[in-house]
Amino acid sequence: MHQLDIFLDSREVTLANEVIAALLARDSESAAHGIARLRAEAPERSDLPCFDRLNDFLQLFQHADFSLLDADAIEVAVDVLATRIVPCARVLGRAGKDFLGFFWRRLAQAAGAPFDPERPQLHAAELYLRAEAYDRVEEAASAVAGHSRHPAVLRWRAISCHRRSGLRATRLPIFLFAWHAPASFVDLLGELDDSRLEKEWVAFQAEAEDLDASWFPAWLLLRHPAVLLDLHVSLAGRFDEHATAAEIPAMQACLLLVGILDLEKSGHSRRLVEQRAHLRAIDQGFFALYMQSRDVCYR
Repeated sequence: MHQLDIFLDSREVTLANEVIAALLARDSESAAHGIARLRAEAPERSDLPCFDRLNDFLQLFQHADFSLLDADAIEVAVDVLATRIVPCARVLGRAGKDFLGFFWRRLAQAAGAPFDPERPQLHAAELYLRAEAYDRVEEAASAVAGHSRHPAVLRWRAISCHRRSGLRATRLPIFLFAWHAPASFVDLLGELDDSRLEKEWVAFQAEAEDLDASWFPAWLLLRHPAVLLDLHVSLAGRFDEHATAAEIPAMQACLLLVGILDLEKSGHSRRLVEQRAHLRAIDQGFFALYMQSRDVCYR
């Protein structure tokens, strides 16, 4: 009897794997036959409803002309895919990403409308992000005109850069997001899922609990100037950021700190005193953190 159970279990697994293979091959006819055979063999399997739903979606969309979809139709498709199909794709295991990626890419290719600040979830960059096509995310995000500092655009660029090149190359996109969307910074951290960045964030919160996330870049420059030496140059040369800095005190302080850190290399000077006074005028709380770090450094 035990041997018979093993035989039946192995046949059931084989049938389930055949269904999964057919779905991944986007062969809805074979998948339908496979699901019917699996249901006849094991009608109580908990994954049968998900297999049905995945194949129904496949039949509906695999031959659809996505170029005919307008923004409203894309929104409906995105909602169905995100809320009903993504959860079911777990039954495909790791291969679920490939199954979903096909549809996300098709939707991204169809999303040719200009960026809509009210519906960023329908932009090609967001759909390519869901497909994990990170080069295409950067390409689509870079093409957005007039909204380069919108939180959605900054998020796309930060995540795509981090996935392609790692944390060090992503410092500036992360900084830009912190300055322009501090209230959503914790959400970005969750998406990046970078242990080193998480540790830095926890340390910032412990040391600068009265400052919001927009001050994280300045604090990070203060605590890790050697690690971020290459970033000093890129920040100092961004004239567009200098033009915006007056509106965002934390950005202004960070850009100012780049120069202060450079002046400190030459020792105490009148220019350094003037720049420190400017930093204190921007925010006394951050200036206190700065001076405390200098006291520690030069004891």
